[in-house]
Amino acid sequence: MKTIRNLLVATALLAEGWCNAQLGVTTAEYFWDTDPGEGSGIALTAADGAFGEALEQIQLSTGSLPSIGTHRLYIRAKDEDNGWGPLFSTIVEIFPGAVSFPDITVTEAEYFWDTDPGEGNGTAMLAFDGNFNAALEAVRLDATSLPADGTHVLNIRARDANNDWGAVFSTVVDVMPGSVSFPSISVSAAEYWFDVDPGEGTATPMLAFDGNFNSALERLVGGDIPVPVDQGVHVLWMRSRDANSDWGPPFGIVVNMDTTIQGTVGLPEVEADASVQLLPNPTDGATGCMVRLTGADRMTRVDVYDVQGNRVVSVPVNGASQVLVPMVGAAAGVYPVRIHSTGGVHTARIVVN
Repeated sequence: MKTIRNLLVATALLAEGWCNAQLGVTTAEYFWDTDPGEGSGIALTAADGAFGEALEQIQLSTGSLPSIGTHRLYIRAKDEDNGWGPLFSTIVEIFPGAVSFPDITVTEAEYFWDTDPGEGNGTAMLAFDGNFNAALEAVRLDATSLPADGTHVLNIRARDANNDWGAVFSTVVDVMPGSVSFPSISVSAAEYWFDVDPGEGTATPMLAFDGNFNSALERLVGGDIPVPVDQGVHVLWMRSRDANSDWGPPFGIVVNMDTTIQGTVGLPEVEADASVQLLPNPTDGATGCMVRLTGADRMTRVDVYDVQGNRVVSVPVNGASQVLVPMVGAAAGVYPVRIHSTGGVHTARIVVN
């Protein structure tokens, strides 16, 4: 079966100082060359298994591609109000046994209020990262001169690498006297569960890493694993609640649960040894670390352990005062080191960035 790589269908908008909207994709479809009509295309699958967000990664797989040559692939999505959005299209070159995609990037974006001044004649927008060079760009506008108070239509469009302007995206903005306000967006609670959803607000609560749910982006810390959870493969689900007490869509990930581990495993505190030098320290996996004894002792073996107490590196030494310890493939973290020598055992730590 020939598989066409994942495609990302999204509209990302970050506007400084004027509006906010909630969007959600409920379904998507694609077709080749000729439009069969809304809802009559070939259904697409969300990469996370469920449509429900403004930004969705979708994938299509077909064992029967169009004939060899140049074709146009069309994609469109339907929102929560059952409204179909504009078509997204790209040229696909089909070769015998292979499919080639051109690079899809945004090179420019513009906006205008109410009346279209024509392609290229709107007010230029800036890429949030300073460079229009990707298929998905966050853009911003500095609206120092807003329209008159009242309801207006804000229109946005973008141009691709082939200098073709896309369809116009429009949203209604209510300009208030003297100011434009945004609702506060923050996480107020979060919870998780395994496999079967117990219902919003009834799962195991999670804690904010900084102790307070008060921002749109929070680092979360899980509590005790809810029981009973059988050993094996399970789906771990998480969701969060905003400042308006509305729960967001759940996020799920497959985990392998090992119930044989009892408690935690740790290492005794390692005291610094003045006779040991580690260079460089911190280091990285590619560079490794030179371990050196400054006294009269000579090394016989160097052992490196991870935080669970597992020996991950062991280097035999034939009486030298220094040796390079490789750390290839080591994850970032702190690694206790034991240097066996003619005078005893020396201890140190290697820090891997």
